[in-house]
Amino acid sequence: MLKCYDLIVVGGSAVGLYLAKEFSKKGNSVLVLERKTKVGGKVCSGLLSKHIFSFFEKENLDDLIEDQFEKARIWVENKYFDFSGNAWLFDRQKLDEFLFERAQKAGAEIQLQKEVIKIKENKDFVLVKTKDGKEFQSKIVAGCDGVLSTVAREVGLPQQKNLLLGIIYLSNYKKEDGIASSATPPRNDNVKCHCERNEAISNNNNNFPDLFFTKDFPGFFSWRIPRKDSVEYGTALLPEKKPKERLEKWLNNNLQLTTDNLQLRSALIPCYPLKKTTTKRVFLCGDAAGQIKPYTGGGLIYGFTAAKIASKVIDLNNPQLENYEKEWRKKLMPEIRFGNLLRQCYSLPNFFKKAGLSLLKKKRNLDQDQPLTIFRN
Repeated sequence: MLKCYDLIVVGGSAVGLYLAKEFSKKGNSVLVLERKTKVGGKVCSGLLSKHIFSFFEKENLDDLIEDQFEKARIWVENKYFDFSGNAWLFDRQKLDEFLFERAQKAGAEIQLQKEVIKIKENKDFVLVKTKDGKEFQSKIVAGCDGVLSTVAREVGLPQQKNLLLGIIYLSNYKKEDGIASSATPPRNDNVKCHCERNEAISNNNNNFPDLFFTKDFPGFFSWRIPRKDSVEYGTALLPEKKPKERLEKWLNNNLQLTTDNLQLRSALIPCYPLKKTTTKRVFLCGDAAGQIKPYTGGGLIYGFTAAKIASKVIDLNNPQLENYEKEWRKKLMPEIRFGNLLRQCYSLPNFFKKAGLSLLKKKRNLDQDQPLTIFRN
């Protein structure tokens, strides 16, 4: 006879592990099924606001933090705007490993190399089958298995559309590695207006992130983040816009930097939440639900927020998952809708982007996770 769990979490992502921890703390039997051989490996910059600490009030996260920044610089072609505000750069691998340990400590059972291929939702339980032929049973299933969610597909929930392809190149500081990450582009009369920007991009002493809005990245932006032992360059565009090729060309033109020896990472990123994220006994959380900031592609804070809501409003013995759907949308959708409007502004002519950023600089206490704060001060 199959053991019946209170909750099965499909996907050992940061959000899935956090969800497992929160439900386990309440005395529920929780099983996490992860298809990979170990947790982690998620492509994520890990640049987070102060809100991350609200999810770990009694935990010391110092060992997970690479750096703390006090400002960010936004470029529109060769003009820049500095915005003050604290942000913390997390080592995403260490964060996932930390959550793995905390979920286990709270009582969650985690099984690796368990790729879910079939989910059958019944009146009183859900049956989950993995690729190796194993079967598991639970009262509820949480899909935390990313943008191409098997859980969503299996139970007939909507599929993600208009995904962005995120591309990241990591350039080591060390010259002996053969990587010219600190090279300054040569000056000539044809690129004088871009020299300041190019030097800023290549200056590893600038201890703050840069965002670049240029014609090279239509509808989004590229970024530079100084990490502990490397510099991260990235962008996220619709796949048909060829983000990898665009980023490579941009790095070569601005830094004389070829990508042959750089570490390449990539991932699909949802653009917007699904119209429906629940059935009678299944719910989606995190990237699988599209709970992200449309204007940056960041999903950890919104995913953790939804997971926290789920742990508070879902009674596993009397599941009324529409309550979860209602509450997470009430909390997140106003910010997401406005964030989506902000992303559409990325396609405006540079004159309007510069004017908008000039106005934003006059605002105080802006919150990168709550863009509606633009109207509150």
